[in-house]
Amino acid sequence: MSKSPLYSNELSLSAHAKAIPYAADRLIEQDASINYGFKNLKIKPSLIETIPELADDVGLKALVKAINRKESSFFTVGCSSELVQSDEGHCRKGYLEFSWNCASCVQDAINYFALYFHFNKSLLVKGFNQPVRLKWIIQEAAFSDVEIHGFSCAVHIETRSLSSPEQAEQAWQLSLRMIDAYFATVETPQATLIYQPLSECSH
Repeated sequence: MSKSPLYSNELSLSAHAKAIPYAADRLIEQDASINYGFKNLKIKPSLIETIPELADDVGLKALVKAINRKESSFFTVGCSSELVQSDEGHCRKGYLEFSWNCASCVQDAINYFALYFHFNKSLLVKGFNQPVRLKWIIQEAAFSDVEIHGFSCAVHIETRSLSSPEQAEQAWQLSLRMIDAYFATVETPQATLIYQPLSECSH
């Protein structure tokens, strides 16, 4: 009898909706998660250096950069990463929210389900077996720049409580690499782009 994998990979639908782009919080409350606002890395990749959530996470920064590259079918909406210590041990958790960079793709949630489905198969084929919980959450979104109502998706990643921060970091980074490798295989659809990648020097 085969052993159960160390990871879990789930999909759910959020009851909430959001606007993209979105502004940063004007007032920052103590002990609250900070919203620094949407950064359009598809149009201006250099803005990645202004994202505080990526300052201490080389792996997440590399993944965000890859998803926003010119050839990618997606753009990032938000992200976070933190190392948490408790009585149970050490855990790294966070999320990466992304959207299809395709005006027609974002309007049907089934396109995100297809991504999740094939990613789940990829985990099995690649023999991925890290102690992490992956949870995909599809959410309604209003893309105000192009006046389209559709959906975005966030992949939440949380390692199990492990005995050292190094173990938690390793499981986290290997999970990010698995996600990066999968997204690199997704073909770009022939459709109207939401954001047309531009040269930094273009006006």
